[in-house]
Amino acid sequence: MDFLTLASLDEALERLAAFGSDAILVAGGTSARYLIMSGQVEAKAVLHVERIDEAAGFTNNGALCLGALTNMRTIAEAPEIISRFNSVATAAGKCGGWQTQSIATVGGNVCGASPVADLIPPLLVQNSEIELLSQARGERRVALGDFLVDAYKTNRAPDEMASAFHLPAQPDGSADTYIKIQRRGAMERPIIGLALRLALDENRKKIQEVRIAVSGAGPLPFRASEAETLLTGEATTDEAVRAAAEAISARCSFKSDARASAAYRAAVLPRAFAHALSVCAATIKGA
Repeated sequence: MDFLTLASLDEALERLAAFGSDAILVAGGTSARYLIMSGQVEAKAVLHVERIDEAAGFTNNGALCLGALTNMRTIAEAPEIISRFNSVATAAGKCGGWQTQSIATVGGNVCGASPVADLIPPLLVQNSEIELLSQARGERRVALGDFLVDAYKTNRAPDEMASAFHLPAQPDGSADTYIKIQRRGAMERPIIGLALRLALDENRKKIQEVRIAVSGAGPLPFRASEAETLLTGEATTDEAVRAAAEAISARCSFKSDARASAAYRAAVLPRAFAHALSVCAATIKGA
């Protein structure tokens, strides 16, 4: 297996065009190492892209453009992200310990397409698009929900590299949060992850818009569109919250593993959702 350290996007795209599906991209390596060690990926070449500055960092002019090679620590600590995209910053700050966060990238976390990837639910509720580059076809953007195909599978072509994530500006008076259910405070994948973005009407009594995304409850993180529809235009009554929680659970396929039982996941998800909704509503009303 060849290990090649690349210094520019052009060089990375050239190598991807040459190797195609025989190559794997590695930045921090926290996701790629698992895929290689578990046998899910067999690569003839490891393309090390961590030093490509063109795909790192972010710009925020209301909308956020987040470089795919931006590390979790940068995201978690950036005031510009915390203030407008709090769920993204929170998830980045909960993705492993600080050692992992200093090297793990948002692109690696998302493109690994793990059923429990921390960054995917927050990016889903921001209506994010992923930017993909290839030498042959140039740039294309894909809605993140369409980019994810199955557990550990995306529709990234073999000659493409994820270069950025585009998050549209969010409405004033809205709030978002990320809830991670885990057994310990760090170095732990979520048992359940839930992101929620909420906007209330001008009287702050009824839901104008809500977006909900869940991980750890099926082969892929998903937007709970049925629950979103049920809540839109409603007050946050116990009955409305209960009906929405039931709609979310109906979308789930809970499984038991070494970290938690299916029954535990089914029991804790409605509580995580209700807590996220109350946190966002309280943030808006207290603003």
